[in-house]
Amino acid sequence: MIKFNIENDADEVQKVGKLLGKSLKQYNESIIGIYEYKPFTIYLTNDENDVLGGIKGEILDKVCMVQIVWIHELERNKKHGTALFKKLESFAKENHCKIIQLDTAEFQAKPFYEKIGYSVVAILPENFKGYTTYIMRKLIYS
Repeated sequence: MIKFNIENDADEVQKVGKLLGKSLKQYNESIIGIYEYKPFTIYLTNDENDVLGGIKGEILDKVCMVQIVWIHELERNKKHGTALFKKLESFAKENHCKIIQLDTAEFQAKPFYEKIGYSVVAILPENFKGYTTYIMRKLIYS
């Protein structure tokens, strides 16, 4: 009989997480072929080069996945978000994406995303600290 242990060690998150990600990618590539994620940031700065907001994500094949969107509280409602998302859409098209995808909790920016053309494709009740999360997509054509 083979002995094994099941571990839960917060100190090993980086090391084990990297191993798991690499191993899963190898398995996936054995079936679907080689692929790479292309990370990106698009951000807003002032004259002093302070970051006042931005978008962080990655591109995989034809999908631009937005992971983080943030605008400094004093810069909200000044059309910066709209400008950042216009730049994101141009960037996504330049990278041959067909879809931009993001998620937002019910207390965040769902109405904003709908206003700029995103549609809900999935709803996850009680997903983030008890709040509903919406997976949203915008179809674009490069």
